[in-house]
Amino acid sequence: MSNQWSDRLSFIVTTAAFSVGLGNIWRFPYIVGEGGGGAFLLVYLILIMIIGIPIMTIEISLGRMSSSTPLIGFGKLSRHSLWGRLGWLGVLSAQLIMCYYVMILAWVVIYFGENYSGNQAILETADLENHFTAIASDSRKIISVIFGMMTVSFFIIRQGLQDGLERYSKYMMLAFIVILLGLAVWATTLDGAAVGYRWYLMPDFSKINLQVVLSALGQLFFSIGVGMAIAFAFGSYTNNKENLITSTGWIVFIDTLFAVLAGLIIFPAIFSFGLSPDSGPNLIFITMVSIFGRLEYGQLLGSIFFLLLFLAGFTSLLSNLQGLKDSFQDKYNLSSFNALLFVSGFITIGSIPVVFSYSDNSVQLFGMTVFGLLDYLTNKIMLPLNGLLIAIFGAYVIGYEKLKAHLELGAENIKIGNYWKYIIKWIIPISLLIILFNGII
Repeated sequence: MSNQWSDRLSFIVTTAAFSVGLGNIWRFPYIVGEGGGGAFLLVYLILIMIIGIPIMTIEISLGRMSSSTPLIGFGKLSRHSLWGRLGWLGVLSAQLIMCYYVMILAWVVIYFGENYSGNQAILETADLENHFTAIASDSRKIISVIFGMMTVSFFIIRQGLQDGLERYSKYMMLAFIVILLGLAVWATTLDGAAVGYRWYLMPDFSKINLQVVLSALGQLFFSIGVGMAIAFAFGSYTNNKENLITSTGWIVFIDTLFAVLAGLIIFPAIFSFGLSPDSGPNLIFITMVSIFGRLEYGQLLGSIFFLLLFLAGFTSLLSNLQGLKDSFQDKYNLSSFNALLFVSGFITIGSIPVVFSYSDNSVQLFGMTVFGLLDYLTNKIMLPLNGLLIAIFGAYVIGYEKLKAHLELGAENIKIGNYWKYIIKWIIPISLLIILFNGII
C-alpha cells in the first residue's frame, strides 16, 4: 500500500480515535458497574500496563514489518501458508462487529435527536425501558439511520487517508475531548457525587476475584481493538523511523484515559440520584436518560452526552472502513472506490438482519438472535482467538529477538526490558487462552 501517515501526531490521534469508541463510553462503565467499581478499575489499569500496551505494540509492529495490510501481510512475514491466512480472521471479525456496531450507533443518533427535541424529557422513568424497546424495534427508522451514516462515512473515506480519515478524526477527537472534559466538570457539581467517586476510585479488595480479572481482560481487548486487523493495517502506514513503543503507549493511554473519564461522568451522576451502577447494557440508554430527565438542563446535557457517544463510535467506524477497504484493495488489487463500496455494502446489508433481532418475530440461531450470535462469536471467540494467534505469531513465528530488534527501530535510546520476553511469550498467550476458554464454556 502507498498510504502513509502525514506525521507522528496523526498516527497517534487517528489510531487512538479507532480505539476510543462505544467500548469506552457505553461498554466500559457498565462492565465497571458489574465488576464492583474501584476493584475492577484497579485490575483493569494493571492489566493495561502488563498486557494491553505489549499486545497492541505487537500487532502494530507486525503491520510495519510487513509494509502491507493483514490479508497479505502475514503471508509476507511467514513462509507457511496457514499463517498467511491469519489476516482473514481479523478482517472477518471487524466486518461482523461493524454489522451490529452501526445498529448501536444508530440508537445513539436517535437518542440524540430525541433529547435535542425534548421527547425524552416528557417520559416517565417507568416508561424508559419500553421506550428503548420501541426504538430498537423500529427497524425501518434504524436502517434509514444506518444507511445515512454509511453514506457519510463512504464519502469521508473516499477522500483518502490523510485528507479523509486523518483530518476528520482530528476534528472529532478535539470535539470529543472538549465535551468529555466539560461533562466531567459538570459531574463534580452534583450533590452526592463524592459517593460515586469513592465507589469508582477506591477499590474494595474483597471484590477482586477471577471473574473480575477475566472481565477486565475481555474489556481490555474489546476497548483497544486488538485482533480486528485494523491496528495491523495502521501499522503498515508507519515507517521505520516511527517510535512504536512510545507511540503505542500514548495510544493506549489516551484510550484508557477516556474510558476512565467516562466513569467520572456516569458514576457520580448515578449515585447522586440513588440509582444502581450495575444495570448492565441499559446503563446508558435507560439509567442515564432517567437522570437527564430529572435535571433542570437535562435536555441540553442529554443531547451533549449522546453527541459524545456518537463522536466516539463514528471515529471507530471510519477507522474500520479505512483499514478494511485498504485490506481488500491490497489483496485483490481493487480500485479504492470498489474496495470501499464492497466493505460499506457488506456492513450495511449485514446490519439488516441484526436490526431485526429486536422485531417481534426475530430469527433465532442456536437459541440466540442474530445480534446475540454475532456478539458471542466475535467477542467471546474470534477476537480472543485472533489475539492469541497474533501473540504466538509474534513471539514464536517471527521470534522474540527479531520482534524486539524491530520495535527498537526509531526508538532512540529506549530499550525493551527482558521482562517483555516473558510477557510476550507466556503471559499474553496464557491470558488470551483463558479468555477464549472462558468464553466458550
